[in-house]
Amino acid sequence: MFAIARLVIQNDMATDNLLFRSMRLEDEDIVRRMVKALYKSLDVPHGYMTDQKIDATFQQLRLRQSNLELDVFELDGVIAGYALLFKFWYNEIGGLVLNVDELFVLPDFRERGIASRYLATLNNRRDYVALSLEVLPQNEKAYSLYKRMGFAEKETVTLYKILEQ
Repeated sequence: MFAIARLVIQNDMATDNLLFRSMRLEDEDIVRRMVKALYKSLDVPHGYMTDQKIDATFQQLRLRQSNLELDVFELDGVIAGYALLFKFWYNEIGGLVLNVDELFVLPDFRERGIASRYLATLNNRRDYVALSLEVLPQNEKAYSLYKRMGFAEKETVTLYKILEQ
């Protein structure tokens, strides 16, 4: 089982309630569908994000609660999105960084300030010295949101090498 609710925010724009909480076991099916929807929206090759990869992430969430989190965004009792977070030490800035690995809001719930309010709650977490995230340049709305929320581009380029298993 995952941790209990973190924060409830009263929506200033309407009378709905927005809850950011850790994913529960019973949320896995809806989160799985949202993960697939996120990757489909990114135009990755068909079959890139598999059930096996998602299951491995769910397993790691249970095993590595100290450095991996998955929050869901619940609006009026309906799961509207999620964020996958991981923590790492960054020597250059001398502290723990909270990385927003994935952030997704279902299309029917966009333009309601859910992502910006979620990111604002992360700003209040004092156990980290910085937040980080990646965004595809063509995802103009997300890029614009992140810039408005105070994120800036770093001078370095991140390179990845997938290791053979």
